[in-house]
Amino acid sequence: MIPRRAQDVVRWIFKSASYEVDDGDGTIDLSAFRGDECVVILCSEDSREIEDFDRLKYRISLDSGPVLCKKLLVSFAPPVSVQSCTVWKEKDLTETLARAAGSYIREETFSFSLSPSAETTAPRAARLIHTETEPEPGPEIPHLPVTITASRAHAVCGVKGTALLRFIPYWAYQAESHGEKIYKSHIISFEREESGVVSAINGMKGDFTAEITETKAVPGDADILPPKLTKKEIKERVLSALVEKLSQTVRLSQSEGDTISYENRSFSPDPENISISCEIVYVPVWQIRGNRIAEVNAFTGDLLQMPMDDGVEVL
Repeated sequence: MIPRRAQDVVRWIFKSASYEVDDGDGTIDLSAFRGDECVVILCSEDSREIEDFDRLKYRISLDSGPVLCKKLLVSFAPPVSVQSCTVWKEKDLTETLARAAGSYIREETFSFSLSPSAETTAPRAARLIHTETEPEPGPEIPHLPVTITASRAHAVCGVKGTALLRFIPYWAYQAESHGEKIYKSHIISFEREESGVVSAINGMKGDFTAEITETKAVPGDADILPPKLTKKEIKERVLSALVEKLSQTVRLSQSEGDTISYENRSFSPDPENISISCEIVYVPVWQIRGNRIAEVNAFTGDLLQMPMDDGVEVL
């Protein structure tokens, strides 16, 4: 069986039955929608692909709530048995194709049924929102919410390929500086409160707030990157930057007879008067690997022009 040709045939069959058919997201070949019904389709004779397809649950979010999809496996010689899929072998595919062609020639409405792999009793919804897989849960970590699905990330970057959800570590810090210095008639204040996020991979500052962080389990197949920069290193960087930012140069004038002289004096805060606390937080990113590699922020949906970690080629 040539999977690409099988996909073309299956696409035509489902369109003949009034389904809307979309390309898959890397884990499936096609997805078909009609009303509140969803069918995900894999055309393959690869054991690993079939096992993953049979194991995973596929879900759509309707206006009325999430609904599980039916699953169709097209495989002329499936190397493994499946439990949750309808299987079309060569005879099934050709017979369904013949009936679809006959209905098309006679201008009749064509329909067929799949043995259900999951109950889909939710009421009809106005609009399909997205499809997603439901892997086993992974560890609980503090992270920004994942609001963008893999299929949406594919649409954003325009790259077809495998989608991997990655969690990139950042240090969220809060710094407080107190104290002042008095020199002659000048009072130099070092009062300041500052918060921000710094990449635990490359030390670059982030442009988001950590206030919306949630601590919950991430998908078990997600990639959680370990921090490369320690809490101590980040505190030293924040301290150095804050001392430099708060340092001031004061110009002093002094008159002696007809002569006025000027003196520049520099004042810096005492590092002992600066307190810094920081905690790790993770940013979810979809990495799409196809003919190119692209990354999409899984919280904002923005296409990243620079990778959040080291050594990744992006659009």
